[in-house]
Amino acid sequence: MLRRAIGVDVLTTFADVNVEDMADKNTSTTRDDLEKIERTVYNAFGVSRNIFNTDGNLSLEKSILDDESTMRALLLQFNMFYDKVTSKLSKNKNKYTYHLYFLETTQYNYKELSKQYKEMVQIGYSKMLP
Repeated sequence: MLRRAIGVDVLTTFADVNVEDMADKNTSTTRDDLEKIERTVYNAFGVSRNIFNTDGNLSLEKSILDDESTMRALLLQFNMFYDKVTSKLSKNKNKYTYHLYFLETTQYNYKELSKQYKEMVQIGYSKMLP
C-alpha cells in the first residue's frame, strides 16, 4: 500500500495489533457476506442478534415484548412522578386524593388486554378499564 510513498520505509503502530477472524463458522450456507460478518460479531459478543433485528414472526413477537417491558419501567416512573406532583398541588389533601394511571395498552396487545378487562368485569372488577 505504501511502496510508492516517498520517504516511508516502514509503517508500524505502538499498540498491540490483532487480526480478527471474520470467517463464518456456521454450517448453514449463507451467501451474503455482510450477514456472515454481522452474525460473527454478535456471536463474539455472546449476544443474540435477534434482540434488535428479527428474522421471523416469533422473534418479532419476543422483540416487541422486550420493548414493552423496557417502556413499562419508564411508564411507572412517569406515574409516580405525576402522583407526587398532583399530591403537592392538591389543596384539600384530606378531602380529595388524585392518582394518575397510564394504561399499558399498545397497538400490539390491545386485543388481549380488552379480553382480559372484559373477563375481570365479569367477576366484579372495575368497569372503567374496558
